[in-house]
Amino acid sequence: MDTSEITIPNDITYLPAVQAYAEEVSRLLGFNKKDISMILLALEEAVTNVIKHAFEKGENATFKIIFKPKSTCLTIIVKDKGLPYEPELIHDFNIDEAFEHKSVPGLGSLLMKKSVDEVSFYNLGREGKELHLTKYLPFKKITAYRTLEEIEAFPPITKTVSKSDTPIKTEIRLMKPDEAIEVSRLFYRCYGYSYFMDAIYYPDKLARLISEGKIISAVSVTGENEIVGHVGVVRSENNSRIAEVGMAATKPSFRGLGSMGKMVSFLMEESRKAGLEGLFGEAVCFHTYSQKVGYASGFKDCAILLGITPKEEVFKGIMENAPQRGSIVYSFLPLISQKTPILYAPPWHMEFIKGIYRNLDIDAGFAVPEEDKSCATKEQCIVKTDIYPSDNRAEIKLACYGLDVLDKTKGIMKDLKRRRLDQVSLYLDLEHPMSVHLCGEFEKMGFFIAGVMPMLYFNHTLILQYLNNISLDYSQIKLYSEFAKNMLNYIKEHTLICKV
Repeated sequence: MDTSEITIPNDITYLPAVQAYAEEVSRLLGFNKKDISMILLALEEAVTNVIKHAFEKGENATFKIIFKPKSTCLTIIVKDKGLPYEPELIHDFNIDEAFEHKSVPGLGSLLMKKSVDEVSFYNLGREGKELHLTKYLPFKKITAYRTLEEIEAFPPITKTVSKSDTPIKTEIRLMKPDEAIEVSRLFYRCYGYSYFMDAIYYPDKLARLISEGKIISAVSVTGENEIVGHVGVVRSENNSRIAEVGMAATKPSFRGLGSMGKMVSFLMEESRKAGLEGLFGEAVCFHTYSQKVGYASGFKDCAILLGITPKEEVFKGIMENAPQRGSIVYSFLPLISQKTPILYAPPWHMEFIKGIYRNLDIDAGFAVPEEDKSCATKEQCIVKTDIYPSDNRAEIKLACYGLDVLDKTKGIMKDLKRRRLDQVSLYLDLEHPMSVHLCGEFEKMGFFIAGVMPMLYFNHTLILQYLNNISLDYSQIKLYSEFAKNMLNYIKEHTLICKV
């Protein structure tokens, strides 16, 4: 199904027509009656909110409802160009206040969050604002396809693999969509349900993502056609220039034989064929296994995000009890030759950022913005804020700077701190001269540097981070490369423990 949109007046009498269309789109996509009801409830709340609050009383206006169906989900975007909207005005529903007052903010927001899987808000400046509602199709978990005996955990290894042992020969090739069940089984037996990407546990969903080109999967297969290893490249969108290498699992008896590195090398070439310009990794810091594989494959470390994963996120068979919130190391591998960029790095972080680019083998030029033009812009700010409830964290992307950028960011942070989110990542464009000024202002707000990442959200992305009443034991952060260890020392010096 293709993307479609409806434009309606800000008149509640059009709501039934919108819901009828949404119901038919949902039905054709394969949603059951219960899920369709949830989608319609969330859409009703979103549309009603726009009609009641986005425009002046008596104003005649129109707004859009955009339907973006995919093989795995439906996203409905409610877009208007009405009154400016500040995220901190989104209140959590308070049941006690509801008994005391006739009108309590937050109920509509709560209903939307409970009815669909993802709710996100985007301030687009002159282009208005968007509310995104995403509902995923129901898929059967791997436990519905295999008996408990077939998916029981791998037994612990009692013998250490030695290079003198004769290894079983394996073939590295692309995974076939009909092998999704066996790959899901491999992950379940390796990790239980502790692996962070839940699509891996839903064979039908995994197969569809591969068919869509969102995931490029490599498997290591024995002569008996047994799948003993898997690595995937995940793109956020089909037109993404960069993709993440992850979804790694190997049967215990085949670990230490180099198959993981071979699958990563295989995927590099497949990624080039798919038109990708770079790959990146997000290696956890509870252990160094994945960091070692990336380092051996040519990935270079470029950022460390502290406290980004919840303490409860552990890896069966590797770490059963996490001592604190987890950190990750970003690493990058270019797949094409890089043009020499001109970057505007904050002078006080200049040597640190130059060191990262030297480590990445990217020849970059650095410029100093003119003082009187560092903030001079008439553009409105475009801020994209994503909240990840399961991780209790958020991301802020400043897609377009404006004179109101600091006020908007302060408003967003006020709301995020009120929600008591543990970690916030903020992304700036290193090719924009205003980033120098903004970096200093954001550091006054409690943000501190994490590093850089080419092609993540901008051609060259400066990453800042914020810890909200979270203290970390840095000795628990396990790093493999010497460069990553030096990065952590620098970041630690600039860390601020920010109070609510």
